[in-house]
Amino acid sequence: MRMQSMAGLLALGAVSAGCAGPTTRINLAEYEDQVYASWLGQCIGNMYGLSHEHKYQDEPRTEPIDNWMPDALQRLREFNGSFSDDDTDIEYVMLFCMEQHGPEPTYAQVAESWKRHINNHIWVANRSARDLMNLGYLPPLTGRKDLNENWYQIDPQLVCEIWAVTTPGMIRYAAAKADWAAKVTNDDYGTHPTIWYNAMYAAAFREQNVERLCQIGYEQVPPGSVFRTAIDDVRQWKQEHGDDWVAVREKIKRKYHDREGLTPDFATGYVGAILNGALGVLALLYGEGDFEKTMNYACMAGYDADNQCATLAGLVALMHGSASIPRKYTHVLPEWTDPLNDFYKNRTRDGLPDGRLMDMARRTAAIGRRLVTETGGRVEQAGDREVLVINTQAEFFAPLEVRLFPIHLDAGQPATVEIEVIGGRPTSRGVDVILAGALPPGMQTQRRGNRKVLTGVPREAGQYELATTVFDGSIRREQQLSIFVHRPNEARSASRVLAAVTNPGGGGSRNLETLRDGDLSIRHYDSFTGADTPAEDFYGYEWKEPIALSSLLLYTGPVFQDGGWFETLDVQYQGQDGRWQPVAGLECLPRFDLEAARQGRRQYALSFRPITTTAIRVIGRPGGSACFTSVYELVVPRWR
Repeated sequence: MRMQSMAGLLALGAVSAGCAGPTTRINLAEYEDQVYASWLGQCIGNMYGLSHEHKYQDEPRTEPIDNWMPDALQRLREFNGSFSDDDTDIEYVMLFCMEQHGPEPTYAQVAESWKRHINNHIWVANRSARDLMNLGYLPPLTGRKDLNENWYQIDPQLVCEIWAVTTPGMIRYAAAKADWAAKVTNDDYGTHPTIWYNAMYAAAFREQNVERLCQIGYEQVPPGSVFRTAIDDVRQWKQEHGDDWVAVREKIKRKYHDREGLTPDFATGYVGAILNGALGVLALLYGEGDFEKTMNYACMAGYDADNQCATLAGLVALMHGSASIPRKYTHVLPEWTDPLNDFYKNRTRDGLPDGRLMDMARRTAAIGRRLVTETGGRVEQAGDREVLVINTQAEFFAPLEVRLFPIHLDAGQPATVEIEVIGGRPTSRGVDVILAGALPPGMQTQRRGNRKVLTGVPREAGQYELATTVFDGSIRREQQLSIFVHRPNEARSASRVLAAVTNPGGGGSRNLETLRDGDLSIRHYDSFTGADTPAEDFYGYEWKEPIALSSLLLYTGPVFQDGGWFETLDVQYQGQDGRWQPVAGLECLPRFDLEAARQGRRQYALSFRPITTTAIRVIGRPGGSACFTSVYELVVPRWR
């Protein structure tokens, strides 16, 4: 197998004296058409696959598909062209991001684009990552498994293509960049199918044999990965069962959805990365490089079918060029003179215009042309004969930057904060960090080895903004670092933690101490029981002696399809007669908004007129069909 893979790599090009290693040559016009074909294929596959998304899970569809479904045709007529969906629209955002910041944006720049343009029409790992950004986290922390409970889901496979179509023939570069980009939302083996797809896309500019493409992608997946095992399984099962793809699909379901033969800690589900990645392997191999067959196998195999359909349709279209796509998929309406009417309706991404597919492809190819020249390649000749000479051994190095996260400290408590640097080239002469701005009183900077740390005992509550500059002699990055110093948390002195549900049955922590452990965004407590749901849900504390209070900080947790949020939010305290009563003058910052609350992971500062009490709680109507709420932390700042 290794010899086959190396042959595939060598077939991509020969050694050219102008570059440091093996190169491949692609006519620029041909490259631009392949990029255009990939956009067309992705849009077609996405819209075609939506009719089959999550329709076939326990059993695949065995009835042949030979054309668009009626609901898809209706939407194409409605928009008079293609339209955005989560299999193409985050790539649309990244196109603008790379035009603004260059072909290698930083994580901070990617997060900036997410926060500006990606707020709705996202699910599972994308939703969790976006919510973590609201709490001040930046990638790759937004994808890390101890922060993002959906780290193993399908999400980066939906949006990986643009990172590879801008790296033609640069297989190692494309694979490493896929891993970097996938960590915005995912972690560990949740990123591995994305690496496989990206490596195949980069190779497909010269390789048209799907079995060789599958192997090229396989070689880039980390050794020992469960996804390597999945690829091996599908290839072996295909060899055993021949044309009986339904039997192969059944084995994929049993192992990678039902977990037969896998350890209990294997994370999967109907939108799991490994499950749907394995179904992508099935559709690729049984499709045999044919556009229509590949789409139909992707759809009939089921689960999150529109993802496999979009990604593989883009791959096959790229392999053969735009003219290879059957006309019944490009010219759906008789009045269309251009494929998909050369129109992309942006219906999902905030602040971006509608697009023209030819223009989107042209702009994407321009980024690819620039990246080729910045990674050891060059452009030769001119006009129609212009050729990209590509350094196929180019490597991707993550951009240099500071790994940022919200820093929460308690006044009067000793603390040490390490300023962590990520990325940069291994040939760097050394990295340094400069901090500018007012530190919290009582804190100072120290250097420990090659690390810079903040240490001391913060004395005064407040929010402190520091300007961080990281540089390695040639590259400088500037970012803002926020430090929050809170008044001591009176929750820790409470004699009892209060909750409406003290014996939950959900996937959160079963320990009420989670509400005051200082861990603001890793473990959550939720009130899911599956039955006997309370009309009102609450969380709070009780003290043995009266205490003076004037505020609370509530950090809501992740949400789920059937609940996890508050529909209303109030604060009550226990009066001298033991009865619960509302606080006076309640203010909520930011203002409580139900639509935002339903997205989860929000921080609310709840202030009210000072009270003296032995118990306090936040209370509200639980949301969703299962009627439950989810909370990370409930902080009770000391009044004075």
